[in-house]
Amino acid sequence: MAHISSFPMRTVLLLGLLLGTSSGAQQAPRRVAVLPFQAISGDVPGRAGPRVTQRLATEVRGVEGLELAEPSATEPPPDPLTQARAAVKEAEARRQKRDFAGADASIGQALDAYATVAMSLPNGNELADAYSLRAAIRYSQGRDEEAARALTFALTLVPGRVPPLASTSALFARTVERTHTALREQPRGTVRFVSVPPGVPVTLEGQPVENTPVRVVDVPPGGHLWRAVLPSGESVGGIVETVSGKEVEVKVQPTGEGSEATLAAALAGNRLDSAAVDAAKAAGQTLRAEFVVFGTVSRTSTGLALDVFVLAPDAKAPRRLPRIALDTDLLDAGPPLRELASTLAARGSQAGDPVTLPATPSPGAGPAARPSQVKYPVEDKPLNVPKPVVAPTPDRAPLAPRKPLIRP
Repeated sequence: MAHISSFPMRTVLLLGLLLGTSSGAQQAPRRVAVLPFQAISGDVPGRAGPRVTQRLATEVRGVEGLELAEPSATEPPPDPLTQARAAVKEAEARRQKRDFAGADASIGQALDAYATVAMSLPNGNELADAYSLRAAIRYSQGRDEEAARALTFALTLVPGRVPPLASTSALFARTVERTHTALREQPRGTVRFVSVPPGVPVTLEGQPVENTPVRVVDVPPGGHLWRAVLPSGESVGGIVETVSGKEVEVKVQPTGEGSEATLAAALAGNRLDSAAVDAAKAAGQTLRAEFVVFGTVSRTSTGLALDVFVLAPDAKAPRRLPRIALDTDLLDAGPPLRELASTLAARGSQAGDPVTLPATPSPGAGPAARPSQVKYPVEDKPLNVPKPVVAPTPDRAPLAPRKPLIRP
């Protein structure tokens, strides 16, 4: 009897354990990655995309049933600007010791480092001085053609400025003057700036030009420092080399490498294709996410529009959620983003409607910006190369020594 009566109790306990396990599995939070939202045009308020991304991530953290997938903390990479400046000092020291091969290697390392931080330099002076040093080193090696190219870069990066090295050598000063004269006589070139997204303001030599797409004509051949600030707030820039009588193109777009950079470039260009979807999947796998959320921010007649997509790792295409209307300052973004997070908690990667690829993330966006043309914004001024200082000849006889004052 004792054995028979214990059977139902044992069954009840087993069912309780099974139900408890099933309930726990259903209550396990969905792990979701919120990938950076991208502005699709330059008229979107600055940093709107990053702000939307951050606020949605905050709502995901606060809603029950979701877990935010975030990258693990990593050590910051070495500062390229510090590395560049240290390499310049090393190049100067080796040049003084007449170790020109070592000096050339060091200045090459410096210029490579400068290239990665060109957008953060306050002006082109520091970079121009590095190119001037390369010119002096290569002239010492007998590599005159390469030296002349480096000196041309130094003169065109900061028009009208004499490299400080010119004051240390009469021969180098004459070379600077001769190079500048030849530069002014060469036919000029053109730089065409295009951007993803379009409508981005650009500066050349620190002077503003029209928003992209824009052609800058009458640009002296040589190196030129350009900068731009994307709607995300990211600063980009670098050196563009112009050639006499030719046009070169500079593409302004989000920086970075890997899957997130591929997805960012596609979304900023208002396109969604299989390559962008694969990039979103790869980003989700890196973050060990059950699904990912991404999208675009566009300008409308009344404010901003947020187009949101959700993608599961095994899906061939994402699903589109209903468009969210926001004000330009994102003051009313809290409630709709909270509702979006709740929808994701309830339906996960099944939220929204299926999308057929290729797709336009922000349908009905305004027409593409019309290209414009402007002239090179820097005035061509004569170069005043310093001359040896000569004491002036007195034009009158010196004054006779004054008698000392005598107290009364």
